[in-house]
Amino acid sequence: MAVVLIAISVVTDASMAFLQRQKLQARADAAVLSGVQSIDRDHYYAHGATENTRLLPAGASARTREHIERAQTRDPIPGLVIIGIGGSDRVIGAEIAAPVRTAFWPISASISVRSSASLDYVG
Repeated sequence: MAVVLIAISVVTDASMAFLQRQKLQARADAAVLSGVQSIDRDHYYAHGATENTRLLPAGASARTREHIERAQTRDPIPGLVIIGIGGSDRVIGAEIAAPVRTAFWPISASISVRSSASLDYVG
């Protein structure tokens, strides 16, 4: 009976960690997709979408950070920290982390995820 209870507790905690990682990854993915929408609108309106359309790196980084912060107010992930956000005129990336929460076994660890999105032109 003890072995079954230990097995159930380990499976439960592992499932909780997996679901936490999924939620964290979804948050990072949504944030970079929001950030990659910060294109150079002046160029876009003057020339249309071309291979020369670029991101505004500062705007993309700010938009990515704002998306994470807004999501935290709506649906908080306890202990979430932004490790880094950055990019170039073609790519934006984000790395976030949060502590692992378990039901049975106390674990002093955190989950970190990375996500990136790029601006590509297919014409």
